[in-house]
Amino acid sequence: MIDWNDNLVKLIISIIYGVIFIEMFLFLTMWRKRITHIEFMNDFGSLAIFALLRGISEFLEIPRILNWEPLWIFDIMKLILVSSAFAALLSFGLNVATAGIEENRWLRGIPHGALLMYFWFLTFIGVDIVTGGGTGINYKVAEIAQKQTLGFLGSVVTSYAFFELSGKINTIAGESAGKKFRYTGVWFALYAIFEGLNVNLITGFPDVIYSCAIAIFITISVINIFQLFEVKKPV
Repeated sequence: MIDWNDNLVKLIISIIYGVIFIEMFLFLTMWRKRITHIEFMNDFGSLAIFALLRGISEFLEIPRILNWEPLWIFDIMKLILVSSAFAALLSFGLNVATAGIEENRWLRGIPHGALLMYFWFLTFIGVDIVTGGGTGINYKVAEIAQKQTLGFLGSVVTSYAFFELSGKINTIAGESAGKKFRYTGVWFALYAIFEGLNVNLITGFPDVIYSCAIAIFITISVINIFQLFEVKKPV
């Protein structure tokens, strides 16, 4: 039996989770620039930023596991990085969902406003995080708040965006291609449930395991999407 409370196990899970998102970022960065004829692929830059920030932020869980001091510095750094990652995810979803709809372009400013509101919220609990005596109560409040607001909304909107794209791709490349976008939409919907709402189906089983597994499927799905399009070979 695996002892999920063992620090070494927690450390390994955090590293794996971080590496998954870093790999997603590297893939998106390398392949996005090589797709020259699909305009909406430019929006995948925001998805790459989400992956990078989310990956780096998970490495900041290591000081918490190892009880490095002062812990509050790492906690605040992680809160800032994760909330920024979720804002980038929301930005991606809104950019794709409002593409070509001029009257809805104002929606693209929502991620910036939501992020500022969250930072404003942090200023009220920041002192408690610093002077909380290591209880972690206020850190948990801030973590849950960012997941259930920016995290949940960003994942849901991104899920919707992929379902929207699937309909457009159906007419361009056929049903088989459209399914790849729908699958990605499903994985982001599950990410909203397990990461955004912190749903746990098994008592004592770490929440992060669900998110880790879903992140792997998201990465695979995004790879499949990029493989649909012709890659321009260098001259």
